[in-house]
Amino acid sequence: MAAEPTKANEIDKILDLYKCMSLNPYVVSARIISIARNGISVQTVWAQRNLERNEQQKFTQDLSLDAELQLLVESFPIDVSTQLLTTSSENEKFKAILRQVTVDGKPKQYIEVWDRQHRIRNYDLSAYDVHGDIYSDNIFSSFHFSPDNTKLMYVAEKKLPKVEPFYTTKPKKQTPASENEPEPIRGQEYAFKPHWGEQLEGRHRSVVIILNLQNDTFSEVTQVPDEYFPAETIWSAKGDCIVGVAYKRYPRYLGRLNCSNRESYLFVVKNNEFRLLTTAGKACKTPQFSPDGRYLIWLERETGKQHHNVQRLMKIQWGFNETPDILVDVVKTSIEIADKKKFFGFYGHNIPKRCWSRDSKYLFLSTQQRSNIKSYVVSLETKIIAEIENPDGSSLNILDVRRNRIVFTRTSNILPPQLVVGKFDPTKPKIGAIKLVNLTKPLLIPSKERLIYEHIEFEYKTDEPVRDFNFTYFGYKSTKKHSMPLLVVPHGGPHDSFCNQFNMDLAIFALLGFAIIQINYRGSSGMGRDNIEFLTGNIGETDVLDCMTALKLALAKYPHIDPAKVALYGACHGAFLCAHLSGQNPDLFRAVVMKTPIIDIPSMYTNTDIPDWCPANTGCKFLERLPPAALNTNYSEITLHMFDRSPIQFADKVKAPTLIAVGTKDLRCHSSQGRLWYGRLTANQVPAKLYVYGDNQTLSKEEIEIDFVINASLWLIKHVTNVVPQITIQPTIVAEEVKLPVEEPPAKAAKEEVKVKEEEKKEETVEQPAEA
Repeated sequence: MAAEPTKANEIDKILDLYKCMSLNPYVVSARIISIARNGISVQTVWAQRNLERNEQQKFTQDLSLDAELQLLVESFPIDVSTQLLTTSSENEKFKAILRQVTVDGKPKQYIEVWDRQHRIRNYDLSAYDVHGDIYSDNIFSSFHFSPDNTKLMYVAEKKLPKVEPFYTTKPKKQTPASENEPEPIRGQEYAFKPHWGEQLEGRHRSVVIILNLQNDTFSEVTQVPDEYFPAETIWSAKGDCIVGVAYKRYPRYLGRLNCSNRESYLFVVKNNEFRLLTTAGKACKTPQFSPDGRYLIWLERETGKQHHNVQRLMKIQWGFNETPDILVDVVKTSIEIADKKKFFGFYGHNIPKRCWSRDSKYLFLSTQQRSNIKSYVVSLETKIIAEIENPDGSSLNILDVRRNRIVFTRTSNILPPQLVVGKFDPTKPKIGAIKLVNLTKPLLIPSKERLIYEHIEFEYKTDEPVRDFNFTYFGYKSTKKHSMPLLVVPHGGPHDSFCNQFNMDLAIFALLGFAIIQINYRGSSGMGRDNIEFLTGNIGETDVLDCMTALKLALAKYPHIDPAKVALYGACHGAFLCAHLSGQNPDLFRAVVMKTPIIDIPSMYTNTDIPDWCPANTGCKFLERLPPAALNTNYSEITLHMFDRSPIQFADKVKAPTLIAVGTKDLRCHSSQGRLWYGRLTANQVPAKLYVYGDNQTLSKEEIEIDFVINASLWLIKHVTNVVPQITIQPTIVAEEVKLPVEEPPAKAAKEEVKVKEEEKKEETVEQPAEA
């Protein structure tokens, strides 16, 4: 009999697998930079883990395609890791870069402006000292050239008054202060400043800044009243006004990350006047103008208990009738769209910066739909929604649209992200029939040919208003009966979903021999408003029931799963469910791995950036303060109700060995939650291990991610399988391109296509390729 592998060998095998998988980069952005009769050019930005430098390394790569969208030339990647934001003028003559570098041990921001030959401007923002850091997140940020290319607009932190201690030694010879420079405020350096919570700590007060590139001056858009926090600003097509999102400011900010329910408005600044375009009770985001300047579109939803929910797609006919009009309304369950497809509403976090057809009559958007991400064409004239066909069933997400050319990213559980391009033809009978061409090839996943994924839909035979949910099986194909362990994975949120995307953690666990079920319990996004709102007040019950139902269905459907080797894995609300499941079913699970868990909701209520989450999801009122005695609300009853939905009440029943990971900088699921669970388990002599990382909720720093993934793998192997499978790793081999079936167009459509091409040649002003 072969000797059992040593712990060192186990670690090395998992490490080799992690290193192999980490070679796959993921797409950050893509932009079509030129279109000519003989082809197009696409500029892409990617990110890849650099294990030696312990950082995410960003690089850019240019791709040149012929007229049939076939790849001709791809440039070598160029490192752009110091770039926080980039933007190009619409005519592609200029490019602006927000760069952050470390100087004398401190981070500094610079704005660079380039033309086609050289850098023409370089602004050291600390030298100008007109504002704080420029925002580079994907929630508040803005970075845009004006239509005439003379100005650059962005959103930054408002400059704060200088502060100093009550007592400090000062040089005897002091440089006289400027007459306009205010005296520092004494004793306020430790005063707390409200911010937008998890991963948005530096956002206290925002300002819109316009940098005049002709005279190198910075000016603040002062028309925005102090009661608002401006964000996501854009220029109108003529450049005569600014449109943006204005968040309502309160003495205390509630966390904004992954919370689309924060009160916000669309606003316009024109002729030195500030005006709101939307009404109270809404949460608005991602405004975009059509290329012809006739339409303004955005996403909005009602403010409410659910931190994420289905959204409306809205439009205004700019300069003609500025009354908001609904393009796609909130979907309660599902609606029928073109070609008798089902549509479950828009849940997108953002709209692409360019999402319009050439004639400004069609919009292109992507969103979660059940177990996938799908892309759609929306007609502004008829309001018809058509799904973009994607024959291989992967997730398809739109990155950029320009003059009817579209760049997507395609991914699935077994397919790392790859770039795909297509061309939209509005004359086709089926506007969603777009030929998709793969531009990049992901690296080969070891043993990929043995991996499969399947989406399973289920509906309860009850009289409940919402009865359906789904889950995805992911892992090796069928093997001998009861030969494979199972990893049960509920998602976080709770109003999020698993959407057939490549996840390195889960891919590694699958390659280590685990079958995996990813559960979209009732309350997940992508299944209509009623489904999301059904979970409100029912966490710890409905979601737990759906996870157990999914587990039973998987055991019945896949006989190769060993029911005696079932483990749990989850993060945030997913870890909350892992705690519930292991406590309520102590003899069912062999091991548990949880990241940043929620354990005790009443204590979470006191130290999270989203305290409203706690009563909202347990069916209680949100109280910022103790209610007056005259009110009927009983604060202690609310606390007890939140406790009744918490897994801490089942801690003493847990038997499964549990690994817990927490982040000391996590403002959402405070590290004390995981420590509490760890303390209870160890007191009951349940094998437990706690990892405390100096990171936020994501635990995504490179040195932290690798430590956690390998420790989690070792924990699952030790307590569930006791064996590391043999995996052949060939990281330098690339996967073969996926060949998609292409429908031959009808003769009439083919003739119309030729006619359109001829008309385009006559009427369009041809852009020269970027290299010209």
